[in-house]
This record gives sequence, structure tokens and C-alpha cells, in this order.
Amino acid sequence: MDQRHIRDWTLLTGTSVEVRQQGFSVCRGYVDAVTEDGSILWLQTLTQGRRLFEKAEFYEAWALEERIGFHYEVASSDSK
Repeated sequence: MDQRHIRDWTLLTGTSVEVRQQGFSVCRGYVDAVTEDGSILWLQTLTQGRRLFEKAEFYEAWALEERIGFHYEVASSDSK
């Protein structure tokens, strides 16, 4: 599966994602929790523990799995 940019973070709890900032991979893991408004998520990683990411700091979530209900961005991770 191509990775897909997920704009609505409220859908991501329990999902495997890659977090990117300005096009660069920051880390991968499972989304542990998301704020009600979807502006902040907590990612549980194997090597870095639990980390917080905010959309306001230009972080993006890219799905590493397919799930019903995701609203994918049209472009895949291959597109710039």
C-alpha cells in the first residue's frame, strides 16, 4: 500500500502511522490518543516511547494501513 496523508486525525486512534514534518519522516508508531478536535495526537513508538505531535507545528500523519472511514488525500507518498 502506498502511504496516504490523513488530514482528519480524529480517525487515527489505534492506527499505524508515519509522522512527517515538512516532508521528512519523524517517526512511526501507533496512535495512542487524539484530541477531540484532532489538532494533537500521541504516538506510541517502539524506540522513543510516547510522543506528542501538533498539527500547528506542521506535522502530518501518513497511514501505514488501510481502514474503512479514512479520508485519504489524493496524492500518494511518491508525489511531491
